[in-house]
Amino acid sequence: MQSFFEKRTTALDTSQPSIRHLQDLIRHKTPVAVQVLGVGELEGILHWQDIHYLALKQDENRPLTLISRGSAATIRALG
Repeated sequence: MQSFFEKRTTALDTSQPSIRHLQDLIRHKTPVAVQVLGVGELEGILHWQDIHYLALKQDENRPLTLISRGSAATIRALG
């Protein structure tokens, strides 16, 4: 629950370069490596993003891995 003083957006701001870059990675199905705080590096293909999470497909036989945006330290394209 957000506090009285805290203002959160309810939608992705697609005018931001970082959001547009991630959308390009999703659109082109570019393999990425995501450095997750406290976990290490996860590799796969981003499937979608919202204001709270990134969905990463690591393997065809595994379900999507949801990564909190706050725990993603870096995201780099592998391809």
